Amino acid sequence: MSDDAGDPESYRNHKRWFPKHPEIGPAGVDAEPFYSKEQYDLEVRKLWPHVWLMVGRAEELPAVGDYFVKQIPTTQMAVIVVRGRDGVIRAFHNVCPHRGSQICWEAKGSAAAFTCPYHAFTFNLEGKLTFVPDEANFYDLDKSKTGMIPVVCDLWEGFVFVHLDPKPAETLKEFLGEVGDSLAHYPFHERTRYYEYTAVIECNWKVLISGFLEAYHARALHARSVNRISSKDNPYAHNDFIRMFDKHRVISLFSNPAMTPTRLGKIAYAHFEASLRDEAAAEAAEAEPTDAEAVFRRINKSYLIHNIFPNFQLNLVRGNWFRHQFWPIAPDRVMWEVRIYYAKPRNASQRFFQDYSRFTSRDNLMEDVEASERSQPALNSGVLKRWILQDEEVVIQHFNKVVHDYTHGQTPATAAD
Repeated sequence: MSDDAGDPESYRNHKRWFPKHPEIGPAGVDAEPFYSKEQYDLEVRKLWPHVWLMVGRAEELPAVGDYFVKQIPTTQMAVIVVRGRDGVIRAFHNVCPHRGSQICWEAKGSAAAFTCPYHAFTFNLEGKLTFVPDEANFYDLDKSKTGMIPVVCDLWEGFVFVHLDPKPAETLKEFLGEVGDSLAHYPFHERTRYYEYTAVIECNWKVLISGFLEAYHARALHARSVNRISSKDNPYAHNDFIRMFDKHRVISLFSNPAMTPTRLGKIAYAHFEASLRDEAAAEAAEAEPTDAEAVFRRINKSYLIHNIFPNFQLNLVRGNWFRHQFWPIAPDRVMWEVRIYYAKPRNASQRFFQDYSRFTSRDNLMEDVEASERSQPALNSGVLKRWILQDEEVVIQHFNKVVHDYTHGQTPATAAD
């Protein structure tokens, strides 16, 4: 993106985005959907059963029989994801067809078969019912038709997705569209070590997501921690570029080129750079790397955000990647899951850098949480009728329009629902 103010695409200009996207309407979003019980019920019924949902990574299931159970709190469903004997990853509802008990009581593990703890109905890894205690005492029981209840499952770039509708209106590839194509062959598999934060946040899920769809807040909200986004040249963190697709969004943010790390940060970045150099050369030099601040600027030079509808966000940052998921559990509560992925550290210096990086990220995230939780009571009051959006918040409008389209029957998946 150009920094020439004469270029209409330049970040130095104003009102670049809404005029390009008249289909999303004039700037502003109704406030009621952020607290309405009626809207939440519409989402439960008309949105979540009709979208592809990311539930994990393929490398979480390295061996035959490895499984995990993913709760889908909005729908009160739970899904078992398992690698079968043929190596295929499948998904099943965590419901025994006998009397509805959960088949798996552990969150993850490895099994040769699944045995329901209640009455010992046993299923193989492909979901087929193989053993029923006292089978002769059942009436017309056909084991071939009484297996685990399958859930539609597919993989994209190592991410495991499920669809709760047995006959989805779109394949996963069709659902992801251009945003999926843009990330094809990204080396997610090279960053498999992660740190995880999970919390229930006291706000509507759309309120929390909206805070991650703009950088306009960075100058004010993150001024007391680490403001990597706004700068003297770009004080209000205008985006490098924005791409809005049918359901999804991509945002590119500039970094603050003048920002310098803290004293501890300088140590972390210095050791990180040293750890990447040839060990023999580093020992011969017996010195810190040339310029820790230069290393900091190189690693933090840009941020790329892929917001995949409805609740999955991938942030490509500092040579690593973040994964956010937002699971509604009530009109004013959301389960927020964050994973920060790194390459496996080769030495103590890299481990120290990763710890420093994740803790500074955590501090920023806590500021985002506080802002969202302080917004919810004000929204609940009903005093505010409409969010006033500025141009760099255009993605918030696009996201909420897609939610509206699903809940009001304006997508092929929900038109007849």
